[in-house]
Amino acid sequence: MSQESGAAPTPACAGRVGLGGTLELRVRREQYIADVSFPDPCVILVTRGHKTLSAGDQQLGAGPGELLFINAGVTAAMRNRPDADGVYAATCVAMAPDLVRAHAAARNALPGSPWRALSHAPAQSTLADVVRHAAAGMLGGPTVSDRLIRHRLEELLIALDDLGCWCRISTAATAAERVRGLLAGEPAANWTAAAVAQRLHMSEASLRRALRGEATGFRAVLDDVRMSTGLALIQGSAMSLQQIAGECGYASPSRFAARFRQRFGVTPSSLRR
Repeated sequence: MSQESGAAPTPACAGRVGLGGTLELRVRREQYIADVSFPDPCVILVTRGHKTLSAGDQQLGAGPGELLFINAGVTAAMRNRPDADGVYAATCVAMAPDLVRAHAAARNALPGSPWRALSHAPAQSTLADVVRHAAAGMLGGPTVSDRLIRHRLEELLIALDDLGCWCRISTAATAAERVRGLLAGEPAANWTAAAVAQRLHMSEASLRRALRGEATGFRAVLDDVRMSTGLALIQGSAMSLQQIAGECGYASPSRFAARFRQRFGVTPSSLRR
């Protein structure tokens, strides 16, 4: 995936449990997607067109060869605008919380800059090459080991450190993070709070109490995991909308589409035109 600046990647998505995930995005019409959650730190390298991200009172944009960093726990609205040739393309890489925690512990030093929801990385930085390298590894399938993927993502974290992009992360996994990690492995499963609590070696009451303390709930986390999975598959796979609905735990594609539109302000089919 060593693409020239201006080359458009083929849509694809992949992930490694406990390490991170990547999405290669290519679209041919302008998109506006509201309420996109970023539970993990994420870097987006724009290769064609222009992206705008809005989180709270912050708004940042990036064009070809430029990068945007989105911190963990941020919810943002995004606009993707194709270039004069009608193409928007980008490479996105997210880093799992456990990996970020291990990196922070190894750093053994306070961050050099305050936490920011969004950051704009200089186009001339080496970060673009590091992002491509990490994404290529995760898209390389089983021939690329988890050990090598970890090394590439650690390189990405070091590059972010050098640019003053501090990855906000809790010192220990939160209840919501633990639930999310479990659900993300099987978003289509018929999950219940009781079943998740048992898998996490907690009582259901303790799990619900912990989630309330983090200003969320079991259904909210499950819905976010399923909608985020749906968005990634719509933009990064050739699966049919019916298949994607099933992967997200919806027997009815129409119900999935209705919930998707309610969440993101856009229909699944419109993101594929």
